Amino acid sequence: MGEFIWGNAYKFMIENIDLTIEDNRFSTLDQICQLENWKELGNTWYAKSFEVCSELLLDSIEFDMAYSESRITPEEKAKIFHKNLLDGFYSSNSFCYSNWLNNHWRSTENGSFWNSLTENTFDLSTVFIQKDQLLITCFRSED
Repeated sequence: MGEFIWGNAYKFMIENIDLTIEDNRFSTLDQICQLENWKELGNTWYAKSFEVCSELLLDSIEFDMAYSESRITPEEKAKIFHKNLLDGFYSSNSFCYSNWLNNHWRSTENGSFWNSLTENTFDLSTVFIQKDQLLITCFRSED
């Protein structure tokens, strides 16, 4: 995705941690944030339904955060990246989070608010957690 997006996506295999326990999920996310030199958010991640988090991921791949209507990835490529990233993750088997309160591409209710992970002006992370694996993305933008 590097030619289109400023950011990263990581899949981690998780062993010997019960990710059905919320505190364990937040603890694991903090460890990943430490590894990436991001701010630890503890329990301030926003829980999302799989469908809402999936839309947010797709939109963050396709559009710029600072200039919301500016497409940075062609729609078809964005859908391919999105499908590949979420391979194996489903609403029935995933806990989902984001550092953003809402999806500012689809709703202007309450404005936009996020708990920043980086020193960049904008950053958006989506998280998908299963029994034994975790997908985390972090896309950045400047205005």
